[in-house]
Amino acid sequence: MPHLQSNGVSLYYEEHGGGEPLLLIMGFTVSSIGWHWNIPAFAQSFRTIAFDNRGVGQSDKPDEPYSMAMFADDTAGLLDGLDIEQAHIFGISMGGMIAQEFALRHPGRVTSLTLGCTNCGGENTVLSSDPEVLHMLEHIDAVSVEEAALAMTRVAVTPWFMQKHMDTLIELNRLSAVHPTPKHGMVSQMAAIQSHDTYERLPQVGVPTLVITGKEDGLVPPENSVMLSRRIPNAELLILSNASHLFNIERPHTTVESVTGFIRGQREWLA
Repeated sequence: MPHLQSNGVSLYYEEHGGGEPLLLIMGFTVSSIGWHWNIPAFAQSFRTIAFDNRGVGQSDKPDEPYSMAMFADDTAGLLDGLDIEQAHIFGISMGGMIAQEFALRHPGRVTSLTLGCTNCGGENTVLSSDPEVLHMLEHIDAVSVEEAALAMTRVAVTPWFMQKHMDTLIELNRLSAVHPTPKHGMVSQMAAIQSHDTYERLPQVGVPTLVITGKEDGLVPPENSVMLSRRIPNAELLILSNASHLFNIERPHTTVESVTGFIRGQREWLA
């Protein structure tokens, strides 16, 4: 399996397709498996790269404090190792926080930015209204990785999807269990999330940006995406109906079509 040394850790990554590079950054405690339902379609148009953040999957999982700046520099090191100067960046949830930080720390390396179901952090974050999720977030040291995943999954998909497509959620769990997230990886990633705050810096984002979320997101409410779209100059906002936090899995075709269309639109505008 391919790995690269980046910022002091070994990162697992995979590549598919060809063309302009598109880097996919996954969220809290989830490996690149979270892109399983999107990669084949993206690879028809892009050199599609997905990787495991530190702390999860097949990447190194050092038991030490993590930060969004650290994750962003991990991302930059991965691109360095792949000899990629610039890429389209698509981050979901915590991956969207990493993508924000990456665009702010390494602005010359971002061709376009897509932020999925994420927030700006800090006091301007709109928290989930679900009491079980709030309890889990406040007591992350006291819950297991499995308990946290169950609490999040319950509000991360629509009731309709859970009823009709439980097989997809079972498959996601099965694939993730091959390389399980350790407790310290979950705790360290949550610490990075809790210290994330880009609100004041978001107007510095100078690349074409698409903000996308599910209308029924019970984990990171859509109000956060509205705020991001207002803070980032000329950002486009897309709120998907019949979708929650895992919108890329609930509505994979719409997700790929929307992001691909956005990127193509920017390319045509620049031409």
